[in-house]
Amino acid sequence: MGLAAGSRGSWGVVAGLAAIAFLKTACDGGAPPGEGPVADALRALLEDVGPEVVRPALQRAGEASAALSAATTAWRDAEASGGDAAAARLAAQGAWWTLMEAWQEVELLQVGPAASSLTAVAGADLRDEVYSWPTVNRCRVDQETVYARWGADDFFETSLVNVYGLDELEVLLFAQDDENDCPSQVDINADGTWDALGEAGVALNRAEYAVVLAAHVVKGIEELETAWDPAGGDFGGQLASGGEAGSAYESAQEGLNAVFDSLFYLETVTKDRKLGYAVSEGDCEGSTCIEDIESPLAGGSHRWIVVNLGAFRTLYTGGDGQGVDDLLRSLGEDELDASLLAALATAELSAAGLTTPLNEAVAADPAAVEAVYADVKAVTDLLKGDLATVLALQIPSEAAGDSD
Repeated sequence: MGLAAGSRGSWGVVAGLAAIAFLKTACDGGAPPGEGPVADALRALLEDVGPEVVRPALQRAGEASAALSAATTAWRDAEASGGDAAAARLAAQGAWWTLMEAWQEVELLQVGPAASSLTAVAGADLRDEVYSWPTVNRCRVDQETVYARWGADDFFETSLVNVYGLDELEVLLFAQDDENDCPSQVDINADGTWDALGEAGVALNRAEYAVVLAAHVVKGIEELETAWDPAGGDFGGQLASGGEAGSAYESAQEGLNAVFDSLFYLETVTKDRKLGYAVSEGDCEGSTCIEDIESPLAGGSHRWIVVNLGAFRTLYTGGDGQGVDDLLRSLGEDELDASLLAALATAELSAAGLTTPLNEAVAADPAAVEAVYADVKAVTDLLKGDLATVLALQIPSEAAGDSD
């Protein structure tokens, strides 16, 4: 394991401080960006994030979203014509699974346009247009299934994200047709409009609603692809040219911090929310948190942990390009890199051992889920400890007060 920042020997402290000074000088404009191995490694890292990591992930998601759109259309047509709707719905569920797996990679890549407009440089909230978890409300989706407002031109402009996106498509695709998630006093139950639809009417409305939501998901991913396309918004070029005219980033160091913020998803979301909800850690309020796990109807919560860890590895290593690992080695931090990769491999193996959704796993074998939590925490402890120190990185504001 790598040494904690406070346990380095005096020579290590001097060397580490010298490396940080060199990195910050090279990043902040004190030296031309092409001079020195550290500056070269940083430039290569930022140049490769777009073409080697983000764009391939978005391409996979884009292809999967087109397949989901076609599958939901086939389901709608089968429901409307009296065809084999059960088989068509099953095919649409399979297409949703494929897209969700691809999207869980993109979840780790919230740099620039996908990220929050409130906290990220050039953030445009495009992630939430595709997938808004944990901002979900199944009852609202059931209400919209009855209201049938999805055909209005301003539906997406006037609606909150909790009635559209991949998490809402999950409700439409996987919920039982004779059930809704609203209390009895909510209008669709109190006034009898849900029951008036009948199972066939609910199924048809859900299928029609799904077609519209799937098309919006396609559009959202296309917007992200265009934003990163060199022939479009060329955000990868902006990231690579931090500190230069036309870039959204004031320095290469700020660009590096954006990559770090994306890696931090493993801490604030995968560990604290996805796994934390299952093991009642962090801001979770006891046993009630298990009700808020990811993908409760489809049952994919355990699978997304594995995908998140794999996407973390890709972003950290730069895929087939240059990554944070190369930058660490250029600073002489081979031991820290090895420690982080070893912890990551342990977490990946641990998470792959979960074969049932987290709510089922924690009921059957809570120690196994707690072990995955601990193994992921070992990775994120290095991320927000030694790695942040060595690379002079700023912890994301939403996690700055988290001592866990």
